[in-house]
Amino acid sequence: MRLCLIFLAMSLTGCSGFFRDPVPVYVERGIPAPLLKPCPEPTKGSRTEGGLAELSLGWRATARCNAGKLESVGRILADKR
Repeated sequence: MRLCLIFLAMSLTGCSGFFRDPVPVYVERGIPAPLLKPCPEPTKGSRTEGGLAELSLGWRATARCNAGKLESVGRILADKR
């Protein structure tokens, strides 16, 4: 029963206005401009098997480039220094 009273007193203390609502502080992180630009898309090649393979490899490189930039931005935003 004492334990219940202790928890009741603790919870009422938090509601008494003793603790004011904290003012949120926003910290802007500087993200370099090159990370905000998307990577260049590959141009269409000839309509052959080789052109299709070249285009698909270009899209793969573009996707990896964009994923790398997103990962870098994520690291910058997650840094808590």
